[in-house]
Amino acid sequence: MTKIQKSSTLNFTHALARLEEIVKKLENPELDLEEGLKLLEEGVKLHKQCEQILKSTQTKIDDILKIEEVS
Repeated sequence: MTKIQKSSTLNFTHALARLEEIVKKLENPELDLEEGLKLLEEGVKLHKQCEQILKSTQTKIDDILKIEEVS
């Protein structure tokens, strides 16, 4: 499994927790440039994943509310 596939299997809570870890590491001024770049790349992928999960969840909520309005 690639890193992208691994991160896509994370749920929202775990992805958000990992993003918080990444931010803390990136705030360290002594962080190695290459490691910082890797963390940034992972963080961007996790951000996109979280955003997709939130959009999907919002769509489901909207659908549920529409069903309730019709009933």
